[in-house]
Amino acid sequence: MAIDFTTEFREKDAFCRRPSLADKIDRKQLKRPDEFQVIAGRAMGWMVGHRRTVLTAAAAVVLGGALAWGLAAWRNSREDKAGAELAEALELQSRPIAGEAQALPDEQTFPSKEEREKAVISALEKVRSTRSGTTAGLTAAAEIGFHKLKSGDAAGAQKDLQDFLDHAGKSHPLRPFAQESLGYALEAQNKLDEARGAFEKLRDVGLPARADYQVARLALVQGKPEAKEQLERVSRDHPKDVDVVREANERLALAALPPVASPPQAAPAPPAVKPPEKKAKGNKQK
Repeated sequence: MAIDFTTEFREKDAFCRRPSLADKIDRKQLKRPDEFQVIAGRAMGWMVGHRRTVLTAAAAVVLGGALAWGLAAWRNSREDKAGAELAEALELQSRPIAGEAQALPDEQTFPSKEEREKAVISALEKVRSTRSGTTAGLTAAAEIGFHKLKSGDAAGAQKDLQDFLDHAGKSHPLRPFAQESLGYALEAQNKLDEARGAFEKLRDVGLPARADYQVARLALVQGKPEAKEQLERVSRDHPKDVDVVREANERLALAALPPVASPPQAAPAPPAVKPPEKKAKGNKQK
């Protein structure tokens, strides 16, 4: 019996061309819309139906961005102006005193150091009052405290320095100096316990060596027996803080000196004897 290879080949070729189940699934998936297109289409349809809501929300976003940008620009401008005013106030400290230095043409001079100090503090007070809330305003408060402490106004310095520490951030560069100056201001008023507490807070600003030194120095001022041992421990515990170690050694050297004896008072001189008055010679009566 002859085999019809032509018929068999046609049947096999037709079977090979018949789409498989996988081909049907792939074609069906290709015909389906993309998921992103579906979601985007739904979103666009919702936006068309809610045009007013969309426009209001978009306007709010734009307005919010504009307000944020405007606020940031206003703050930057305010900080710049405050910084310029602070620089002018601090520049007054370098103005010459009349008669002591050769002033530049048209340069302001002051009749005395006291008058210059008054002008500096007045300018700093203006910056603090008109630029409150700015970095320059806070810096002005600290500078006022430094000036008052230097001039002997310990109570005024305490108030200004405490105000600065209450409002300035931990990263403000003058915070360590203000904290230590507050301790000195309290010490000058004989508030020794409060002064010790202020010096202890130097640890919070990363100055444990200065805290140990100031506490030991204060103990030496009070005449406590453990003061010398505390000063010696400063050198052992903080050998890398050269300046603090030097100050501690200087205090130890001063403490080792014998007390200065008061010079003997000279005996009071005897009162001068007043010579007798001579009687005026007059004409004898006959």
